[in-house]
Amino acid sequence: MRLEKYIATSGIASRRAVKKSIRAGLVTVNGETIFVPGHPIDVETDTVAFDGKPVKPLTEHLYLMLNKPPGYVTTRRDERGRPTVMNLVADLPDSIYPVGRLDLETAGLLLFTNDGDFAYRLLHPSHEIKKIYLAWVKGIPNDTTVQRLRQGVTIPSGKTAPAKVKRLKTSQDETSTQLEVAIHEGKKRQIRLMFKAVGHPVIRLKRTRIGNLRLGNLPQGQYRFLTASEVTALIEL
Repeated sequence: MRLEKYIATSGIASRRAVKKSIRAGLVTVNGETIFVPGHPIDVETDTVAFDGKPVKPLTEHLYLMLNKPPGYVTTRRDERGRPTVMNLVADLPDSIYPVGRLDLETAGLLLFTNDGDFAYRLLHPSHEIKKIYLAWVKGIPNDTTVQRLRQGVTIPSGKTAPAKVKRLKTSQDETSTQLEVAIHEGKKRQIRLMFKAVGHPVIRLKRTRIGNLRLGNLPQGQYRFLTASEVTALIEL
């Protein structure tokens, strides 16, 4: 394993910051100061110290949320070479992975973990965990259209379960509408296909909440770790 990755895994600092520290002579391997990032180490036998203190990689489960920007695919690797959400958490251990998906142009709340049981619980349809989105769509859906969405509409993967839909505001030029949509399913591109089915294509889409966990004011492209109480609340949904 590369030296900076091993140290970043310990939670001391990001991989970028660790590289600077290595160049500054703050890192030793088996008592020898290393000045060049990328130095290979054997995690089983080598002893690493950062600023004189022994480094041990984290072994506990990790839970974090990312405010995903548009333009990133939710996958670990992309065969077409597009940016993936893993690029935005590159300073964290490779063991983490996204929980569920947001499509390429959808922004907002995306969870990551290395806890398989946690991910399974959040993704299994039987738990019906509510997810809330802000959708900006073309035109102004009337009451009949909104009621169709609330009752469920047919998309290529089948009929959607009833959704909670609330109109929030209409643009000044009356060409688009912002709505809040709550669903508990996870069909591929579900909300985009729902609005397409009723004649109001999505212009912009952002997930703001999963269960009781809110995106809040987390800056786009940034992540933060979940608190213990937030993890517990999600597990108990």
